[in-house]
Amino acid sequence: MLGKLDETCDGGGEPAEPLAVIGGGYVGLVTAACLAEAGRRVTVVEVDPRRREAISRGEAPIYEPGLDEMLRGQVASGRLRVRAEIADALRDCRIAVVAVGTPSLPDGRADLSAVERVAATLAAEAQDGTVVVIKSTVPPGTGRRVQRLLQRSGRSIPVVSCPEFLREGCAIEDILHADRFVVGGSDPDALARVTAALNAFGTPVLRTSNTGAELIKYGSNAFLAMKISFINEMANLCDLVDADVAEVARGMGLDARIGQASLRPGLGFGGSCFPKDVAALEHSARREGFTFWMLRAATEVNEQQRIRFVQKIREAAGNPIEGRRVALLGLAFKPGTDDLRQAPSLAIATRLLELGAVVVAHDPVAMAAAAPLLPGVELAADAYAAMTGADAVAVVTEWPEYLSLDWGRAAELVRHREVVDGRNCLDPTAVSAHGFNYHAMGRPTVANHRDRRASDTPGTPQRDAA
Repeated sequence: MLGKLDETCDGGGEPAEPLAVIGGGYVGLVTAACLAEAGRRVTVVEVDPRRREAISRGEAPIYEPGLDEMLRGQVASGRLRVRAEIADALRDCRIAVVAVGTPSLPDGRADLSAVERVAATLAAEAQDGTVVVIKSTVPPGTGRRVQRLLQRSGRSIPVVSCPEFLREGCAIEDILHADRFVVGGSDPDALARVTAALNAFGTPVLRTSNTGAELIKYGSNAFLAMKISFINEMANLCDLVDADVAEVARGMGLDARIGQASLRPGLGFGGSCFPKDVAALEHSARREGFTFWMLRAATEVNEQQRIRFVQKIREAAGNPIEGRRVALLGLAFKPGTDDLRQAPSLAIATRLLELGAVVVAHDPVAMAAAAPLLPGVELAADAYAAMTGADAVAVVTEWPEYLSLDWGRAAELVRHREVVDGRNCLDPTAVSAHGFNYHAMGRPTVANHRDRRASDTPGTPQRDAA
């Protein structure tokens, strides 16, 4: 089926049906809250009692800007409710949205066990005419397999694939102002019902097959991941030839065929989507006898980028780095979230600890989540506490708080004035004005003073001359 983009379709005027959203995690809860905000009646099915209780109080169990306020309003209005059992939700709903997790298995496959459990329950509980919507990110062919399972019930339960394209930290904005609404399936009536119910904000609709929709999701994330890895390789080349990757990226992005999005060099991609989706797509290709070399290369570049950053920290703090104090600013994989899944900070902190460094870290929202994952790392109350006595300050996540730090104050707290900007987010002039050496990714170093000798003794009080 050739996908067709309908610039005006908003569901064809069909009345919006009540929805059951199965899974109160990141995708399910944000989707449910936004649909309730648009006037839909939504029942969230969540098996975790603590998460369920939080949702019932109008409290988000995840950090996402704007979600708490929206959730409180919609729970109070009665448009959003939460249940423990799928069967309870299906008493009032004939559209069931599957939004459970599909994490990576060790071999790169997507773990579909949660999707399969939900599908088995729906086969037993769903009434004739219920539409199952797969919003979870699943490998190509999953929708067809779920459809075959549901057909065994003897009832008409069509499956529609409707992938999400949400970015953590701005997920609500991504739903309210999405650039496409993708629905895949073979039942025209089911596609129309899903579009009417879920496309609450008049987003242009692309209709395709189940497998086409699944590949659109995987292909989008994989392409963006490759774009990030490409600009990081350009940054590495800029380091070698003394060029500024910021200028290079801007010049490339002015080409409309390339664009500026995802052309920001740094520590690579992380989070819950790009790493697992790249791995799952590459695994799906291998199952078909095809080696997706570009995806393998993108993953390798991503892993190497964290190693290169650690090397920059070692050079700035002084080799050997054993006993030297490194301040890590930022732990979440990106600003606007407390998500530490595949966060660069984990690999960076772990490697620094292996090398014998003393690692002190801060993050505005991810401290509680980081504590059990980084037992050897000291967690500081704020950025200035983390920088106190540091031999090097390393920016890992570009939180707005770090962009407006008082570097004059920081200069009086650190042991050595060395900043390693892993996100190229700081103003080199502002930082260096206070006597810091400024190191970045693919940008020339701004040096204010001669490098220390490796014989500097860690822990010895001293100041570098500005």
